[in-house]
Amino acid sequence: MAAAWARGEQITVEELLKQYPELSTEKAVRLVYEEVCLRREAGEQVVTAEVMTRFPQWKDELELLLSCDRLLWPLSRATDFPEVGEQLGPFRLLSELGQGASGKTYLAVEPALADRLVVLKIIPDDQEEHLSLARFQHTHIIPLFSEQTFPDRGLRALCMPYLGGTSLARLLEALAEVPLEQRRGRHLLEALGRVQAGHLPLPASDEGPYRRYLDQASYIQAICWIVACLADALHEAHAHGLVHMDVKPSNVLIAADGLPLLLDFHLARKPIKSGERVADRLGGTPGWMAPEQAAALKAVSLGQPVPEPVNRRADLYPLGLLLCEALCGPGAGIEGASGKPWQHRNSQVSPGLADIVQKCLAVKPAERYLDAATLADDLRRHINDLPLRGVANRSFMERWRKWRRRRPSALARGTAWSFTVLALVVAAAFGYAFYLQHVREAETDLEDGQKLRVEHRFPEAVRILTRGSERASAILAPQHLKEMLDQQLRLAKLGRLATDLHHLADLFRFSYGITPPGGEEARNLVGKVPAIWAKRNLLLKPEGVALDAELEQGIRIDLLELAIVWADLRVRLASKSAVNEALREACRLLDQAKATCGASPALNRERRAYAKALGEIGSFHEPDIPPRTAWEHYDLGRSYLRSGLTSEAAEEFQRTLELRPQDFWPNFYQGLCAYELGHFEDAIAAFRTCIALAPTTAECYYNRARAADALKLTRQAFSDYSRALELDPSLAVAALNRGMLSYKAGRTDDAIADFHRALLARPDSETVGRTHYSLALAHLAKGDRTSALASAQEAVARGYRKAGDLSESLRRGQ
Repeated sequence: MAAAWARGEQITVEELLKQYPELSTEKAVRLVYEEVCLRREAGEQVVTAEVMTRFPQWKDELELLLSCDRLLWPLSRATDFPEVGEQLGPFRLLSELGQGASGKTYLAVEPALADRLVVLKIIPDDQEEHLSLARFQHTHIIPLFSEQTFPDRGLRALCMPYLGGTSLARLLEALAEVPLEQRRGRHLLEALGRVQAGHLPLPASDEGPYRRYLDQASYIQAICWIVACLADALHEAHAHGLVHMDVKPSNVLIAADGLPLLLDFHLARKPIKSGERVADRLGGTPGWMAPEQAAALKAVSLGQPVPEPVNRRADLYPLGLLLCEALCGPGAGIEGASGKPWQHRNSQVSPGLADIVQKCLAVKPAERYLDAATLADDLRRHINDLPLRGVANRSFMERWRKWRRRRPSALARGTAWSFTVLALVVAAAFGYAFYLQHVREAETDLEDGQKLRVEHRFPEAVRILTRGSERASAILAPQHLKEMLDQQLRLAKLGRLATDLHHLADLFRFSYGITPPGGEEARNLVGKVPAIWAKRNLLLKPEGVALDAELEQGIRIDLLELAIVWADLRVRLASKSAVNEALREACRLLDQAKATCGASPALNRERRAYAKALGEIGSFHEPDIPPRTAWEHYDLGRSYLRSGLTSEAAEEFQRTLELRPQDFWPNFYQGLCAYELGHFEDAIAAFRTCIALAPTTAECYYNRARAADALKLTRQAFSDYSRALELDPSLAVAALNRGMLSYKAGRTDDAIADFHRALLARPDSETVGRTHYSLALAHLAKGDRTSALASAQEAVARGYRKAGDLSESLRRGQ
């Protein structure tokens, strides 16, 4: 392509793909990037979105590559920002409103639409700006009208409405002279008028609902209302799968009519999982980030995986800082974040409101509010003098004052009789309030537990639902509440047990591929099964819980997988004198599995084989069951594989994939069969599919590396072994194989380092022997015969026979 462009023939990737349709994904992506570079060298503007649109089949690969390219592409190119008074497309620029790190903001008019006032954010067209804002239709999120690109000037413009007003940060600065305890909501309106003076006026009626509320509210009520509106906006963003990542006063607009709006979604992104390596942009404002966001930013800067999840709760932390600073002035947020007392700065801040702030500022995300909507609800309950749900109503005096404000005439009694009645009423009200508070706490536990269970966070769900059930029992809560808590608790416990079962079944699937695991590893696997096998009836017939069909089928599949492989390993591990007893135990185990989960083609085949080995084939009368479903073909393939019938197994896995090509395990085992049969290119294709289905599974990269190594694709094999070790540093065989690649390439120091890394992972005895033998070869290549002899002797001691000749040769040479 470069040669053609040098001759003046500007051929495109599409033209080359027509000539070479067999190109792999990696080569095609490289070709796209080469065209991008050639177009830049020719002076063309390259827009990332246009490249993605042309090649949607490689969107993920191109997004990662072009993100890295933007970090390397020179940032010093002069940007041709327009001047005030200039016409840019359909817009005429009136004034410059501000300038940030990524561009400039202008006030403009759109003559074609009756001189509509708009705000234009103009950035270089090679900068990315999150456009998910355009999907939001929420009262408290600034809407995005349109996005336009001006390739001739290298610019992009985001068009938003002009609503007047100013940022919350400037409003708080303008209020600095008014003592905190003397402030009212009207002071916010007065400050808004002063700050807007000199700007282009925007009509704002004093009779508007937002201004009317602020005019009548106390300062505490006004701030709580503003933050509740922002929490509503964040809840909308979170529902669309976005975390804002940059909540702070300067990103909050108080419009001319008093409406609070959340701004600046340029750092917004999807939640980040623990252990994820972030390749795209990640940012935040120092001092306004949750601890887990700051830790993620540091890890990304060091090229490390993110240590803990960054999700919707990360936005609640800066919202708590904002609430703290607005209520008690500059510096209060720092005190609140460090756990120091801060509410003494403003005597109007009640214990309940202080608890709301501190719950937002919890260092552990799990101790904050469950979501932004729950926070907004508590703030509105505080405004309306109602008991709080997210925090304990620990102050009796605060509860009493709220009750009085809700019932201002309750104390207008002047006689002794009235005082007596009032005392009785207060006592009854206090007891009833205490009862209601604990009922609401149990209801909150029910809601939180249900959400956690739906999110498959079963251990947390069990803990919270258990607490709710204990609370409900302690106060004689309504019967329907107790029943719902008990039902959700049973479902959560079942989910936790089913998850444990599935993890164990997957461990067996990874460990027992073509060949059975070694003796020590096999014994460890077998030791994990009895505890969960004893609970099989609890899984399939849980008391008081109706299983849905999909969950029940998944449990049956996992139980059958465990039973069949467990029986196989017990027979393999048995000594010669105990093999008949192991065969009888295997028959009993498979009979239990059939009674619990039903018959299957693989189970009948294995049961017949054990009966035949015992000489009791006549006692087994079950006919062969032809496989019908995708799972039955897969299970039969696994049975063939354990018997060494690799070709027959491959045929069953192929039939499975014809029925369910999207399933991980048949693709994985199809790859193992292809490798065993010498079809290495097919193995690479199968494991490439596995990586797409489970990109964080180290075994997929390890097995693809083995196939690439067999095809002499050394660079790809080395890269895949390295990726496998990043995902699972304890994968000893990956370190051993990567070390052998380095040894063959003459990089003996790298090879020795990888061999030692494999030993530190404490693999099985056979792998230890192979590793010491490989170490002996590497030391010998360096001329260190003493170390080579020691490693060879250690390999012999581990039973690795191949090392015997090398050890003897080195010993004689010495």
